[in-house]
Amino acid sequence: MTRYFHLYADGKRIREISWDEYLAMVRSNQVSLYKKRLMWVEKDYIGISKGEDYIVISLRQLLEVLRVCGVIKDEG
Repeated sequence: MTRYFHLYADGKRIREISWDEYLAMVRSNQVSLYKKRLMWVEKDYIGISKGEDYIVISLRQLLEVLRVCGVIKDEG
């Protein structure tokens, strides 16, 4: 199941949104000067977008980067 999020510009807050809200924000990003940051999360991947720019990252790779940086402690 895919989940969708609006990432607020303050860099702290998020809000889970519905598929319909996600689509509406994607459409508004095409014409608005103030682009919203959006994220979707699936079983193995996440996608992050701002306006028409986006990136898709494997969750496995993201977790490994967070471990290397010390954000997540190694299990064991």
